[in-house]
Amino acid sequence: MQDLSGLLPVGVCSGSSVYRAGLATVLRDITGIAVVAELDTDHYSPRWLGDQRPRVLLMDVDGFDIEDMLARQLMNRTAEHEVKVLALSANLDLETAMKVLHGGAAGFLHKDTPVQRLVDAIRAVDRGGAALDPQVAGGLIAALRHSGSPEVPVRPGSEVKLTPRQRQILGLIGHGLANVEIARQLQLGRPTVKSHISSLLRALDLRDRTQLAVYACVHGFRATVAPSL
Repeated sequence: MQDLSGLLPVGVCSGSSVYRAGLATVLRDITGIAVVAELDTDHYSPRWLGDQRPRVLLMDVDGFDIEDMLARQLMNRTAEHEVKVLALSANLDLETAMKVLHGGAAGFLHKDTPVQRLVDAIRAVDRGGAALDPQVAGGLIAALRHSGSPEVPVRPGSEVKLTPRQRQILGLIGHGLANVEIARQLQLGRPTVKSHISSLLRALDLRDRTQLAVYACVHGFRATVAPSL
């Protein structure tokens, strides 16, 4: 059995053998990531999760019926096995995004996402964060605004008066980091980080951390994350 010490084990699932093999080859060249299995969507089995034990499953959702109950169960079974799903598609329409996310995926990206951004997304999802293509995040904000939930501001971030530290923390939230990771990254106490997040919610008139993450993605707030995280 492959020694996975210090590595992040991932699985690749796609109905296209060419795309599946290509993605797996690219990921095998990334330091710190181990591709533990490649699987055809049509041959997916819950038992495989126990056998291979990936922590993140990259799932190409093109070509299978997301509306189909079995597809939704597939997503849900994956979540139950503590495997995070990062869905990939050539179509970033809001309807597909909502179906995939409701099915249990932790992220949704375009299949042509640059390698480094994909790797960052894999690591963010593994940490318990979310990873959304900016186009998808924008659509979700619009959906939130029309769903009866508190309005999400969509004005450019430059029009909001945030301190340099708040902007830094907002970028890290958008990157998927938890409070303890932000505290370690910035060498701050967790209560201080929590206080900054509360201030961000008030300043941006947002409801929760998820809306902060979407806002950061849409408005281009970025942060550099130390490799140790």
